[in-house]
Amino acid sequence: MPQNTNLNVSPYNDDFDENKNFQKVLFKPGTAIQARELTTLQTILQNQIERFGSYLFKEGAKVIPGQTGYDPRYEFVQIDPTFFGISVFDYTEKLVGTIIRGETSGITGKVIKVIGSNESERNNNTLYIRYLKSSNNDFEIIIRYILDI
Repeated sequence: MPQNTNLNVSPYNDDFDENKNFQKVLFKPGTAIQARELTTLQTILQNQIERFGSYLFKEGAKVIPGQTGYDPRYEFVQIDPTFFGISVFDYTEKLVGTIIRGETSGITGKVIKVIGSNESERNNNTLYIRYLKSSNNDFEIIIRYILDI
């Protein structure tokens, strides 16, 4: 994407002109390097990268082909940020990659990611989980719920 700002003003004094077709800035030995020379070098490099990118890629084209993926088994569990006044984030961070099981439900899942309460919209620590296996009595619980037994 080309730069639209005119840098040929003080303090930059960038007088690079693409139409002059030069690709080199010479330095005088024994003399301190000038900011104008460095600015011209940056502009030459930026111009080369821009031309190369415009040659290879159309504006808005994908650089790396890919597609959107969706995993419907990817859920989350929110946990209060503190327990008896102690932050639980230090402990939940260590759960990434482990398999956890619900004590009463028997559902198992692998913890994929953990975010802290400061990153969460609801100010809770959040475990992102991919469920692996449901409990043996899930069907029975659903039937009881639907029939209100």
